[in-house]
Amino acid sequence: MPLWLTGFFVAVMMGAILSTFNSALNSAATVFSLDVFKKYIQKDASDKKLVIIGKSTSAILAVLAIGIAPFVANAPDGLYQLLQQLNGIFFIPIASVIIAGFLFPRVTAIGAKAGLMFGLVFYVVMYYIIEVNLHFIHIWGIEFVLNIVVMHVVSALGKKEERFIMKDAGILNLKPWRYAKPFSLFLVSFTIILYLVLGNV
Repeated sequence: MPLWLTGFFVAVMMGAILSTFNSALNSAATVFSLDVFKKYIQKDASDKKLVIIGKSTSAILAVLAIGIAPFVANAPDGLYQLLQQLNGIFFIPIASVIIAGFLFPRVTAIGAKAGLMFGLVFYVVMYYIIEVNLHFIHIWGIEFVLNIVVMHVVSALGKKEERFIMKDAGILNLKPWRYAKPFSLFLVSFTIILYLVLGNV
């Protein structure tokens, strides 16, 4: 990169980093203040109190993030790879619950929560404690399959819940895209082929 473009590149990087950091802080503060504090800690909290809690949460998270940031320099494969590895802690469990909600109507709320917790613990134990000799993406795949199995087992053993049926309010046109199934099949096939070609299987 030419020297005269260095400052421009730094400005772009700083803007991207700060906007991402800011949005993450706002999202975390909102989730904590509305979904945790107001729902479980103080149900009658006023809007002013929630704003104070949100600001305090943002400040605490910002200080923690700044304190952890220097340790990123010790990441052997760089920041991007580290973020991908850390994403496995919550990304795969959440994705498996969402997919189960769409594709497996027999999975109950308790089963989904059990799968979520299992996925969180499984990845941390396998990758950071036992340190199995597998690439973290392979652990993602194993984790995803086991999450689905755990959700089905817990749902089958637990209390039966009334099956949720989505009702069409008639406000929007919910007719599926005519090419949804063949295109989905193409995406799945392409992903598998990409995995087999680039994954050294």
